Amino acid sequence: MFNLPSLRLGRLFGIPLEINPTWLIIFVLISATLSFSYYPAAFPGRTPFVNLTSGILTALLFFASIVIHELSHSLVARTGGMKVKKVTLFLFGGVAQMEDEPASPMREFVMAAAGPLASFALAAIFYLGYVVSAASGVSDVLWAPLQYLALINFGVGVFNLLPGFPLDGGRVLRSLLWGLSGDHLKATLWASRSGQFIGYAMVALAVIGVVQGFFDLIWFGLIGWFIATLAEGAYRQQVVKSTLEGVEVRSIMSPDPMVAPATITLDRLAEEYFLGGRHSRYPVELDGAIIGIVSLRDAKRVPREEWPVTHVSDVTDRDLARLVVDADTPVESVLERLSGEEPGALLVVENGKVIGIVTRTDVVSRIRRASI
Repeated sequence: MFNLPSLRLGRLFGIPLEINPTWLIIFVLISATLSFSYYPAAFPGRTPFVNLTSGILTALLFFASIVIHELSHSLVARTGGMKVKKVTLFLFGGVAQMEDEPASPMREFVMAAAGPLASFALAAIFYLGYVVSAASGVSDVLWAPLQYLALINFGVGVFNLLPGFPLDGGRVLRSLLWGLSGDHLKATLWASRSGQFIGYAMVALAVIGVVQGFFDLIWFGLIGWFIATLAEGAYRQQVVKSTLEGVEVRSIMSPDPMVAPATITLDRLAEEYFLGGRHSRYPVELDGAIIGIVSLRDAKRVPREEWPVTHVSDVTDRDLARLVVDADTPVESVLERLSGEEPGALLVVENGKVIGIVTRTDVVSRIRRASI
């Protein structure tokens, strides 16, 4: 569900801002809870229209606060030379995606602390606005959202300081452990285990609460499960990065790959390459030059009865800008191009000549050899 394509809203401070479709779920739930439960109970006598308007406005300001929280991470990271890919709002809040990891424990500490500090600052601003508005005798329609936003931003700041990865407090913990031990991977392991403990503790508390009739705790448990899952994945991801650190594409590629002629038909390709060979994708050659890559998935897009009259050149992926990588490129920097809906294989070139092909399988094999 979290792999759904996100909608690009624009840029803030040069950083792309996106909304994942799952965000609509939590936005509707928060708006509905505020409009039909919180505001009617806290301020009886209001019209349903006023409550609905207040609920939607408060939810929008809450998510604007989340954006500011994530932007604070991004802006601090950028001052340290890190590249920020984007900020995305999704079901469980928001995330700032970085293209690389902090270079030092202090840099990670500062970057991680920026988010909660931004939330506490917002809480103070909203609280001051609430106090001034209420003291001025204005309608509660104006100061009630400020009161709620002060409380919720303070709660977001406190929650994110819990010492478990991938929460901000977990990143602070990792930076401290990293600084003390000098071992980034070991620090990630312990911060991730702390995150798993916190996440599963939240799940356990939610189960106990639901059994006792507190069904609102279902979301608490889902957030805990999400934290535990991310914590485990974060350590695995760090293991991969540590294993591939300093490794060049040339050292894991398959050299002198078998090449498929562009002029043969798909039935010959299937028989001589996909069935008789070891791979599911091959470089394609035309007039002595490599023109792209053909995969089994490309062939399957053509009806089987048309294979005898369809040539390999007709289905070859020729986007060389996306398919080619230099031999001395770090493997870590091409992982994204080898995953998901990407081609899954890259042509390795040196001095303008194709010298090999690298696939997901090559990366996995390297990681497995390193773990033995």
